[in-house]
Amino acid sequence: MPSGLRRGRNVLLTLLGVLALLAFYEILSLATGRTFLPDLFLSFAELGRLFLTASLWKALGYSLLRLLISYSAALFLGVLLGLLAGYYDPLAKFLSPLVTVLRALPSIAVLLLLVVYVPHFSLYVVFLLLFPVLYQAALEGSSEVYHRFEDELRLKGKEHLSNLWLVLFPLSQDYILLGMIQALGLGLKGEVMSETFAYRSDFEGIGKMIYLAYQDVDYGKMMALVLFVVLFSLLLDGLLLLLRDRVEKRIGISKEKQGKAG
Repeated sequence: MPSGLRRGRNVLLTLLGVLALLAFYEILSLATGRTFLPDLFLSFAELGRLFLTASLWKALGYSLLRLLISYSAALFLGVLLGLLAGYYDPLAKFLSPLVTVLRALPSIAVLLLLVVYVPHFSLYVVFLLLFPVLYQAALEGSSEVYHRFEDELRLKGKEHLSNLWLVLFPLSQDYILLGMIQALGLGLKGEVMSETFAYRSDFEGIGKMIYLAYQDVDYGKMMALVLFVVLFSLLLDGLLLLLRDRVEKRIGISKEKQGKAG
């Protein structure tokens, strides 16, 4: 099939999927008497009104600031340990149980536990959510580069940690960047979830606004805020998807070249 027809078909199928999703929402809304699920168009109208309020953008700023703090901490520690684990296999074996547990750990359970004892609980929840993703990306990149240049690295000596910064880190950047892209969207959803399900009066954020709308039985405003988060996430995911495809292509080309060289 020509590429133009394939793209047109994909666009048409996507539009049909969106229409089916809207129809499904309307059916559920009518089935519940439009109590819990309000009219979608009224929700969009409420969203337009919220766009003009400073409180929405202030809440988004607080949420993004906390996300940035958690993301930066997880990125630093995940990349550092991932590079070291790819370079020293015993360290990878030692950290494997911890990373496995963190991947399997229910975010809600961690959230409910931390909210009781930790003031800025969402920072820790998002950190624990993102660390395994960033660690795994750095580990895969470091392992790949180390096995490709193992002989050259051994000439200098494996005890020279300068190999990490001069060789492994620069050549692992595509893998790390791919992990960063995957983690960012996940972190945003984790931050909003933390703010919503573990509401605290001293917290500012989109999740708090959603919870307060739910508490006030203002389902129209609640759905408008949910739509805002969904649209913001879709925009972010769309931009990251373009970058991710380029990075995956670069990694694929490098692997293909390795195979031919082998």
